[in-house]
Amino acid sequence: MSETSKFRVGQTFTIGLAFFSSEIAWSLYNAQVPLLLSDYFSSLFVIGLLMALDNMIGVIIQPIMGSISDNTRTKFGRRMPYLIVGIPLGALFFFLIPTQTSIIMLLIYMFFFGLSMGFYRAQAVSMMPDFVRPVNRSKGNAIINLMGGLGVAIGYGFSILLGIISLQLMFLIISIIMVVALLVLLWRIKEKDSYSYQLILEMEGKEGEKVKEEKTTPGLIESIKDIASEEDRSTLFMLLAIFCWFIGYQGIVALISIYGVQVLGYSEGLAGFLPFIVTVPLLISIYPLSYLPGKIGRRKTIKIGVILWTVMLIIGFFMGLAQVQLYIMAIPLALLGIGWAMINTNSIVIVWELAPSEKKIGTYTGLYYFFSYFAAILGPMVVGGLTDLMGIPFLLLNGAIFFILAFIMMMFVKRGEVEFTEEEKLARQKKSKNYNIISFFFLKVNL
Repeated sequence: MSETSKFRVGQTFTIGLAFFSSEIAWSLYNAQVPLLLSDYFSSLFVIGLLMALDNMIGVIIQPIMGSISDNTRTKFGRRMPYLIVGIPLGALFFFLIPTQTSIIMLLIYMFFFGLSMGFYRAQAVSMMPDFVRPVNRSKGNAIINLMGGLGVAIGYGFSILLGIISLQLMFLIISIIMVVALLVLLWRIKEKDSYSYQLILEMEGKEGEKVKEEKTTPGLIESIKDIASEEDRSTLFMLLAIFCWFIGYQGIVALISIYGVQVLGYSEGLAGFLPFIVTVPLLISIYPLSYLPGKIGRRKTIKIGVILWTVMLIIGFFMGLAQVQLYIMAIPLALLGIGWAMINTNSIVIVWELAPSEKKIGTYTGLYYFFSYFAAILGPMVVGGLTDLMGIPFLLLNGAIFFILAFIMMMFVKRGEVEFTEEEKLARQKKSKNYNIISFFFLKVNL
């Protein structure tokens, strides 16, 4: 394997700090902000609507920023400039959230926090495929999600400390961690050296001003029209599947702390800690499970994860009715973490694989976030509204409905597996041939 094509684990972990900086803040935000809002509102639909505020911002800004970054050329690269601006601003407004003294100030801080985070999230995720070649992107995405999961674990883990330290101190500590993560990223990663960025610069150098004058990245509406008009609808159904499972996921995440207090009878700190139980198995399993798609395929791996979520949410619903102790409720929650590792490691990788060229990685990342953020807008409201009608004990069951719909959509996704070059195919055939010879030899010996 050449030096330029090998998978660099350490480098990918460092790139993951960009996603880490986002997830560490969002996890504490999702755990504690619904409880802050519940001081002002009693309706889960209204709380869900306000929790979707950041996603309303994201669904607009993510595709735009992903597309803009595709065409950005600076000495820092095409993604890094947006992280340099977005992360410090996100950290500032995150710190201000618990200092609010009224619902107006709370909503203002929530708005600017969501705007700052949306400014750089698509670019943070797009950096990994800029460095990692397609054959290794499932493993690369597993590491990115591992770093994100670590951020989630730390963020949700802080909730258990509520009562020992103040909420304001918690938010301050997380804000500092975000800025430190950015400084390490700037120190260790030189984005302009990524193979994808160098490839684009080389192509632009050869084709001259013609490339710079062309509109190389289509807009959001144009991209969706192109996808909808494809004869093979794999990209469309993949995005619809993403849309469905994120409605269920975001609806549950936005309201789980309230569910923990009102249904399970836990304290606010313990209820905010519930997603931590999901995160630990996610962290443990996400990298080993990144090898599973190489054995059974990305699409089949996702389907198994979706089925696992559906079954565990139904089981969790009945456990909630029985108001079981935390150590029992932890069983389905832990298995949700394993299921999410299967889904999240492979979903955006399939979207990248469906992109027509490397130049459109940022655009397709933006499309991924358009559908996931649009679902995140509707998720808390739809699941919250259903739960208002049926009662808070039905929260998990309502979420399961959308994972069932996601499974149906995945049945129509026919592409998205890794496509090997001729050289890679020959190498894999040679490896398989050698394996068969060795297996035949041992079979003869045993006989």
